[in-house]
Amino acid sequence: TDTPTTPSGTWKAGTAYPTGSTVTYNGATYQCVQAHTAIAGWEPPNVPALWRRA
Repeated sequence: TDTPTTPSGTWKAGTAYPTGSTVTYNGATYQCVQAHTAIAGWEPPNVPALWRRA
């Protein structure tokens, strides 16, 4: 069986991020605190309801 993968890497608009996934943005690491599909303007430092700096 395939194991679901958690998106990680550089933050990108249009990506579905489940809770707990991690990304980098402008050299900082962030952890997703609420599942969502990213859109422009929702960059990690702009939306603390969605991202926590790790």
